[in-house]
Parts: sequence; C-alpha cells; structure tokens
Amino acid sequence: MKEITARVWVHISVQADAALTLLDLRGDGCTRISAPTDVVNARNHAAGRAFAKAISADHVDVDGIVYASRLTGEDVYAVFGRSIGKLVDEETGLLQNHPELPKILKRYGIGLVY
Repeated sequence: MKEITARVWVHISVQADAALTLLDLRGDGCTRISAPTDVVNARNHAAGRAFAKAISADHVDVDGIVYASRLTGEDVYAVFGRSIGKLVDEETGLLQNHPELPKILKRYGIGLVY
C-alpha cells in the first residue's frame, strides 16, 4: 500500500500546435524496418533500450516510438527527451485516488494488502 500511496499519475497530451513523429513498431512494425522483434517483445529490455538510443541518435526527425506492451497489448508511447517540450500535462493526482484504479486492479486480479 505504501508503494501506491507514494505514486502519482499524470494525463499527458500533445500541445495543440505540435505534432509527434513516432516510429510505429506495433504489429509487423519491426519486420517492416528489419529490426529484431526482441526490440519490443523480449523480457529483457536491453535490445529495446539500445534500439531506442540508436533511433534517437540517428533520426532527429523522430520524436519517439509507439509499440504494443508485451504484457497487456495496449499501446505504449516512448517519447524521446528532446521532444518533451511538445507535451503538456492535463491532469495529475495521487495514484490511490485515480478513478480507474479499482477497475484496473480487478481487471488484472490484483489485491492490495494493508
């Protein structure tokens, strides 16, 4: 419970006058650009980190990467540090007060022990 009460959440959006250019690695994205599938599917994140560093260094026109979470299948957006200025925080709050927390805990069968 301590870990949850110490955390916060934030809803982030792209600024109205900005656009993000993201490398899409969902579905067959890795195959289309001849990247190893370990970039997005490996349990060890080393390949993904190395790939992201290389893309960030070699492609300054790319703001980040979008890929499917290997655990939930949901989209994950990784924005490179140089592009953080294109984002704005819309809402923030304590994680324990997030209105969707009970639904998420139930969805994944997570119980909290006090």
